[in-house]
Amino acid sequence: MRALYHIDQELQAINDELIASQGEITDELFNKLAITQTELAEKSANYGLVILSNEADSKAIDAEIKRLKAMKDGIDSATAKLKETIGFAMQKYELSEVKTPLVKMSFRASKSVHIIDESLLDAKYFDYKPTVNKTSIKSDIESGVIVEGATIIEKQNLQVK
Repeated sequence: MRALYHIDQELQAINDELIASQGEITDELFNKLAITQTELAEKSANYGLVILSNEADSKAIDAEIKRLKAMKDGIDSATAKLKETIGFAMQKYELSEVKTPLVKMSFRASKSVHIIDESLLDAKYFDYKPTVNKTSIKSDIESGVIVEGATIIEKQNLQVK
């Protein structure tokens, strides 16, 4: 994707180092990234192009992940259907095992818990992971409710277009 933008080679090398270190900035990288006021305009343009390029790469990777996930789900579904079909046939003909020169298929016993009525279970059988609802907290604070342990901070988010 980097071919979409004209990116200064030095900045591209720095970006590659940043990606390789998963965003960890060493003192050497920090010094390479430092911007003086006279360099601001030129470096802003170059940084903007690298940011746009990285965002495009990230979107492409997300799309590929989604495509591969759909492919995996299809393969898993087909595999489950094939197992179900051959298992049904083996049970129909009362076979516990089928051996061929290439593959061996057999049933094995397993146990699993089947929940009949969840409302009858003791609380110790439930796993709870508390999560913070930041949207609700923000709404309460903005409407004047005092929420201990939380506050709203205003940020400046850089937009690159």
